Amino acid sequence: MENVGDPEVASWMKSQSDYARVVLDSLPARIELLKRIEMLENSVSARVTSVSWLRNNRLFYLKREGQEAQPKLFVREGLRGKERLLVDPETLPAGEGANSSLHFYSASPSGRYVAYGIAQGGSELVAMSVLDTASGKVLGPPIDRTSANVIGPTSKWLPDERAFYFNRKQELRPGMPLTEKYANSSVFMIRIPRADGLPKPVFGNATTAGPRLEPDELPFLAVPHTSGHALAMSLLEIGNLISLYSVHRSELQKEQIPWQRIVGFEDKITEFALHGDDLYMISGKDAPRFKVLKTSLAKPDMQHAAVVLSEGSAVVKEIAAAADALYVRLLDGGPSRLLRIPYGTNRVQQIAMPFSGSIRIAYVDDTRPGLLLELAGWTQASGFYSYDPAKERLTRLALQPLGQFDAPEELVTQEVKIPSHDGVMVPLSIVHKRGIQFDGSNPTILAGYGAYGFSLEPKFDPRWLAWFERGGIYAVAHVRGGGELGEAWHRGGFQETKPNTWKDLIACAEYLIAKRFTRSERLGLIGGSAGGILVGRAMTERPELFAAVAVYVGLLDTTRLETMAVGPGNTREFGSVKTESGFAALRSMSTYEHVKDQGRYPGVLLVHGVNDPRVPVWTSAKTAARLQATTASSRPVLLRLDYQAGHGIGSSAIQRRLEFVDTLAFMLWQFGDPEFQPRRREGN
Repeated sequence: MENVGDPEVASWMKSQSDYARVVLDSLPARIELLKRIEMLENSVSARVTSVSWLRNNRLFYLKREGQEAQPKLFVREGLRGKERLLVDPETLPAGEGANSSLHFYSASPSGRYVAYGIAQGGSELVAMSVLDTASGKVLGPPIDRTSANVIGPTSKWLPDERAFYFNRKQELRPGMPLTEKYANSSVFMIRIPRADGLPKPVFGNATTAGPRLEPDELPFLAVPHTSGHALAMSLLEIGNLISLYSVHRSELQKEQIPWQRIVGFEDKITEFALHGDDLYMISGKDAPRFKVLKTSLAKPDMQHAAVVLSEGSAVVKEIAAAADALYVRLLDGGPSRLLRIPYGTNRVQQIAMPFSGSIRIAYVDDTRPGLLLELAGWTQASGFYSYDPAKERLTRLALQPLGQFDAPEELVTQEVKIPSHDGVMVPLSIVHKRGIQFDGSNPTILAGYGAYGFSLEPKFDPRWLAWFERGGIYAVAHVRGGGELGEAWHRGGFQETKPNTWKDLIACAEYLIAKRFTRSERLGLIGGSAGGILVGRAMTERPELFAAVAVYVGLLDTTRLETMAVGPGNTREFGSVKTESGFAALRSMSTYEHVKDQGRYPGVLLVHGVNDPRVPVWTSAKTAARLQATTASSRPVLLRLDYQAGHGIGSSAIQRRLEFVDTLAFMLWQFGDPEFQPRRREGN
C-alpha cells in the first residue's frame, strides 16, 4: 500500500475518502457547528501575521480578511499610513483545482524590494520571485526549489540592496531516490535588479570550494548591517544545532569565499544574534536549560566566550539584538518571560506583560531600540506589541482590531503537574468554561506533540469557543520529547526513551478521568505529524482509555521512516533501522506495528493531505486499512483525505475550517452526543 500510484491503491484511497465524506456529512448537527465556527472566525474583520517593521518605519505584513482563503502581503508607511496590496496569491496562476499560498517573504532594508515564495496545493514546491514594491514589477522569472531563510527578516539582503541570499534545494534528477529530496541544499545569491539572471551558489555543497556539509545540514547566510562581517550558518534541523562560518563582507564577491569556522556543532549553539561585531549565542553545552554566551567576530574565541546569562530554572528559547539591549525570551514550563539586558551592563530587567502567555519576538533591528513581539495566551488570541525602552512601555499595535471573541472572560485555565509512570512530573494545561461541573460528563480533547524539543506554548483560536460552549474541555499535555523543560526533557522522549512520550500522555488522561474532568467514554486524543507517534501509541497501548482519536498527517509507521523524503535527517531524532538499538526504538514507536488483531480500538479519524511531501499519505492509508481489518469494536475508522493539501502548510482558511469542524463533529459523535449521531439512510 506504500505505492499510492498503483491504480488499485489509488482507487481504494479514493473510495475511503468518499466514504469518510459521506459519513461525516451525515452527522446532523455538523452544519450548525460549521456555521458557528465560521461566525467565530469572521468575528474580527482581519487577521495579521508576519509583521516586519523596517528602520524607515515602513511596515510589511500578511493579512487575511474574513472570507478570504489565503493571507495577502501588504505594505504601509508607518502605523497610520494607507496600506497597499503587494502580493495576492489567489490571483496567481495555479494548477487545476489547486490553491496558491504565500510561504514566506523578505523585505529589503529600505523596503524597495521584497522577495516572496509561492507554492500550490500544499506541495511545498516553492518558487521565489522578487518584486519592486514601488512599481509592482516582478524582477525576472521565478526561482524554483527555494525555501524560507530562518535568519532575521532583513539580514538576507546586502545593505545596498544589490544582492539577496537564500536557501535552495538540490535538483532531484531522474533516477535519484526520493530520500535525496531535502539533501544537499545550498545558499545561492541573486543580484538585484537581476540583470545577470541565474542564481549563483555561495555556500554549501553546490559550490566548488568552501566547507563540505553533511547532506542533512541546512545552510543559510546572514549579512548583518552594523558589522563588516557576513555569517554563514549550517543548521542541523533535527537537533536544532548550528555551526557558524565568518568572512569579511567584501570577500562575498570572490569566486572562492574564504569562510572561517567560528562555531561548531560541538559547541551546542541553537541560536545567535549580532550587535555590531558582538556575537551572542544560546548554548546548551553543560546547560540543559541553556545559557547565553558572547564572543566577537573580530576575534572569535568560543573557549573563552563570556557568559551573559547563566542557566537558570527557566529555559532560554530565543534572543534578539536591538540597538539598546539584548532581549531574551525564557520559557517557564508553558508561559514565557521576556528579559532585557542593556549592552555593557550586567543588569537584567524583566518586561511586564499584560497577561501570562506565549511571547514570540516578531521583529528586531539592531539600529533601533526596542522590539516588536507577539503575545498570546490559552484564553487570549495573539496580538502584536511594540516595546519602547525609553518609556518602558508595551503598546498593542492597531494593525488588526481586537475581535469580539479574542479574549472571552468565561474561560479559565488550570496549570497542573501530574506524576507519570516513573514518577516524573508532567505539566498539563487545562482550559474550560468557568463554573462547569467536574462530574465526569464533560467532552474532553487531550492534545500533545512531544518531539524535536518543540514546545506547545499558550495560544487561543476563537473557533474553540464552539467546543467550550458545548461544555467541552481542551487539555494540552507537555510530554517528554518536547522542549518545555529544556534539552533533558527532550532527551527523555528521544529514540530509546521515546515510550516516555506516550506514557506521559496516558498519565495525563488517567488524571483527567480520576479528577472527574471527564470519563473514558467522553475523552478523545488529537495529534499531528510526529505527534502521530504520541497519540497512535497511546491508543494502541491503552485503547480502553479513549473514545476517539484524530490524527493529522501522522507519522504512524516509523519503521519505514528512512524510505521517506525526510527520513535520513530524522534518524537523529528517532533512530535508524540500520542499527539494532535503532530498529528496536523505531518499532516500539510504530503505531502500525502495534495494532493487534481483535483489539477493541476507539473511533479513529485519520486526516491527510495527499500531496504531503514530509509524511507520505500511505502512512495513514495503510494504518486505516490495518485498523479496519483488525478492530473488534464497533467504532469507525475513517480516512479523510484532501487531494489539494499537503502537510498543512499552505492550506487555505476554508480547508482548515472544514478539517476542524470534522474533527469536533467526529469527537462528539463518538462521545455519544445525540445531536451528532448519524442519520440513517433510507432502506437501512
